[in-house]
Amino acid sequence: MEPLDLIHLLSDQQPRRLRVIENLLRGRRTVSTLYWGQRYGLLYLLDLDKALDRGGLDVVARQVVAQKWATWVADEQPVLQLTAAGVRAQVAHPTYQPVTWERWSQVDLNAARQRLLLAIQVVSEYVHQTKRYYPLATDLPTRQAVRSWFYRMRRPELASTMLQALQNSLEQLPEPVAAVTTAGLTGFHQPGLTTQQLAGDLDQTAWEVYLMHVDAVVTIAAAARQPDHPLNGLLATTWTSPVTRSAQATLAAVTAGSSLDQVAHQRKIKPSTAREHLLEAAIMLPLTAIPYQRLIPPADRTALLAALPVDLNAWEYTALSPELQHRYDFFTFRLLAIWEGKRGAQRE
Repeated sequence: MEPLDLIHLLSDQQPRRLRVIENLLRGRRTVSTLYWGQRYGLLYLLDLDKALDRGGLDVVARQVVAQKWATWVADEQPVLQLTAAGVRAQVAHPTYQPVTWERWSQVDLNAARQRLLLAIQVVSEYVHQTKRYYPLATDLPTRQAVRSWFYRMRRPELASTMLQALQNSLEQLPEPVAAVTTAGLTGFHQPGLTTQQLAGDLDQTAWEVYLMHVDAVVTIAAAARQPDHPLNGLLATTWTSPVTRSAQATLAAVTAGSSLDQVAHQRKIKPSTAREHLLEAAIMLPLTAIPYQRLIPPADRTALLAALPVDLNAWEYTALSPELQHRYDFFTFRLLAIWEGKRGAQRE
């Protein structure tokens, strides 16, 4: 990621923790990371760069500050806020805006991307009757999935049906995305261009090119959910719930009428773990998936909202009076913040 990429993840109205952005990219699913990812509107970054080291954005952040595009905000961890110059830089250097980002948390992006690229190479070599070639370097589960899918689907018309299916998906995307995607494919006598090569050719950052690739993969994977799609048996299984199975079980029990303490006892988990499960589900799932009204009755919601600032970004549990902190625990406070944040986003 380059400085011009990072400034598009920052705001002049809202100080943003660098570690939250970093942890989203690395796939660190703590409730704190997920919550602030929701508040920043950056949850789509989750799992996009699992190889990123801790502190991997520090150098880029210092470059942004050196350019006077952002300033450090005093806090217990690095916090950045855009300056007027940073806002002007955002406008002068617009970045690619993904069109499928709302669905990214529902797909195992790494698995879908690796499977798709290898499958296209295998089919391309197959239709040209190539006996020897170097397959793309992928992990063992990917190779096994593609091999199993290919032997089930292998027939003379496979290449033509895949070509038509891919064209149908790419036509739904902006033309530059389709061009970048096809240029990155490897097949018969065609070594796909790397992200860095494509970025140089298009005068864009490697991060932008990567986002384009993800957009294309998710679009194709969405189409592959149809039973008659040639990639259905390969990509349909990469769709998954955005919350863990354990969190799903906790939510199901709460939705059925159990209290969180009862769920913790039934599932033999700590009450704090059950609360974390529900907060994770509240952040990651649609507004209608959580029984907010039962968990925070109207009188409690009214009492808390009366004591809190209108600006949700200014909410602090420790700023509540001792009496309110005694009546309402941090879990209730955080759940209300998630609820109000989603209600506000729905109204926008």
